[in-house]
Amino acid sequence: MVAEGRSLIPASAGEWTNHNPSDPGITLVELFAYVSGTLMYQLNRITERDTAAFLSLLNGSDWKWNKALAQKDSLNAFEYRRLLQTAVSTEEKRRTLQTLSTPARAVTAEDFDTLARLVAGTERTKTLPRLNLENNDPGSRWQDAPGHISVVVLPSSNAPATEVLANARQALEPARLLTTRVHVVAPRFVPVTIQLTVVPQRDVHNVEALRKNVIDELTRFLAPRVGWFDGKGWPFGRNLFVSELYQVAGEIPAVYSVLPSRDAQGAIRDEISVEAPFQNRLVRDEDGEIKEVSLLPDELFEPRVLAENITVARHI
Repeated sequence: MVAEGRSLIPASAGEWTNHNPSDPGITLVELFAYVSGTLMYQLNRITERDTAAFLSLLNGSDWKWNKALAQKDSLNAFEYRRLLQTAVSTEEKRRTLQTLSTPARAVTAEDFDTLARLVAGTERTKTLPRLNLENNDPGSRWQDAPGHISVVVLPSSNAPATEVLANARQALEPARLLTTRVHVVAPRFVPVTIQLTVVPQRDVHNVEALRKNVIDELTRFLAPRVGWFDGKGWPFGRNLFVSELYQVAGEIPAVYSVLPSRDAQGAIRDEISVEAPFQNRLVRDEDGEIKEVSLLPDELFEPRVLAENITVARHI
């Protein structure tokens, strides 16, 4: 450690040129290296009894092993050793650390997310500070609201949404700061219809199977719970780019290429369409072609990929 510390001096303090043992700075480097070495030696020599004492301190008097360890006088050395090893097992350490990492108070957005995800039936959450999303007035829904915090909760597919939201609200209420108003809401869904044409590989003969595969992949990609590239669900408020649809469909092994669909007159159709009142979410480029679909921070997609909108063309 002394040698390593001396080698770092020129890069950190170029004016320090005297690296001899008589230099006071080198003396301090040697002293800190000695103290560090001592601490590392002690750290690597923590006994199981010391570990049990730390776990007892962290878990409090309710720790299930406190009573058993307190009866060591009635146990022989072998029984006490085995009991001690069980009490300080890796699983017990992991459980203690998990308990410590769970916040008792919700202060940051991450705290609210952590506590909300612990509620049974919760799939995903998104915390939005300084917003009151329970406000139904569209004009003031997204206005800055100091002291308010909104937690968007997506329940599991088989969980009753009303019950999950109520339980999340009940769990967050005692954890909030005194001056914080917590609003627990469900995500809003924007229905999107996809229209594309896929050209199969030359050796593909089952057109309907290919169509179904394309429908399944696009639906999965946009799904709230298993979507996106990582399979963890479409991110809250994340826009959908048309190029991503071409990418997902084009990566299917049986697909040769992906093209925009055309109507009976040969005009190119939009790859994405939305229903009222979401028409303003379509973002077009200077040529009038759809570039993306925008979402607000509490929104997700409701994919509608229908068989009649996925055309399988013959290989050119």
